[in-house]
Amino acid sequence: MFFSRLTFKPLHPTFGAECYGVEFSCAVDAKTVEEIRAGLAKYGVLVFRQAQLDDARHVAFAGQLGELDDSTPYIKAGRKHRLAPYTELFDVSNLDDDGNVVSTDSLRFQLGLGNGLFHVDSAFNPRRAGYSLLRAHELPPKGTGGATAFADTRTAYADLDVDTKEMIKDYIVNHSLWHSRRLAAPDCKFLKEMNPEDHFMGRHSLVQRHEPSGRTNLYIAHHAHHIDGLSFEESQETIHKLLSYATQEKYTFEVEWENNGDIIIWDNTCVMHKACRGSFEGKYVRDMRRATVHDGSSTAWGLNEQTDFRAGMP
Repeated sequence: MFFSRLTFKPLHPTFGAECYGVEFSCAVDAKTVEEIRAGLAKYGVLVFRQAQLDDARHVAFAGQLGELDDSTPYIKAGRKHRLAPYTELFDVSNLDDDGNVVSTDSLRFQLGLGNGLFHVDSAFNPRRAGYSLLRAHELPPKGTGGATAFADTRTAYADLDVDTKEMIKDYIVNHSLWHSRRLAAPDCKFLKEMNPEDHFMGRHSLVQRHEPSGRTNLYIAHHAHHIDGLSFEESQETIHKLLSYATQEKYTFEVEWENNGDIIIWDNTCVMHKACRGSFEGKYVRDMRRATVHDGSSTAWGLNEQTDFRAGMP
């Protein structure tokens, strides 16, 4: 596609770019939205510096990219929504319901450690996520950590050897939110007692065609619990090898959040991401807010029943 309105500064040899030319002070016009979509198809990750959206405009802009997920099921389950009335925003901060920095020895902190493993959003739900739009509302002091890292699973698949591609071509992976949380916090008593097999798992093909680009993608994440037809031990051996392979330095990069108002958009169907830890934890506010666009591709629901069910809590 010819880009007439936007320019891109690549951040990595194979994916990711900073995007310039979007006017966020008013509703983004349809032609610009089309170019943003095309940029995401090419780069997988787009960074917009100092977009300066408030909650309302964040939701409105995300809605221009597709049908939005929302936090209503979690609110109905009894969780307070700190970002009310914007149920389309997910609170991915390090704050409790009252706006206080969570202690590093709290259960909420332990449950959030899974975000520090490479993953894709909502693979564990019946309908997976397409685009995620993460916005920095309030950043911790510079030099205290909190970057976001990404992994290019399209190029990783392309570089796989022929025998591995043949072996994995028909694999169906079962994704569990509780599995990744247990991996990230193995000493947490609550998670030790949580058996992922007692809860819903999202089932998706491991190897998929990424429809916006036409490239083949490795749809993998630390949510991956087991592969149909393999034992848990065999599954984990294969999953671990693929995750280690796809997160090599040559397939990854980190984005440093520079200023409040920065936004990163990524396509969960062709990249993984993770939150990077740092000395800010337990000390300084890192208030991040995410809007999530449901995947609109033909494989959005994987092999799952089409329901409004959501797994766990965000």
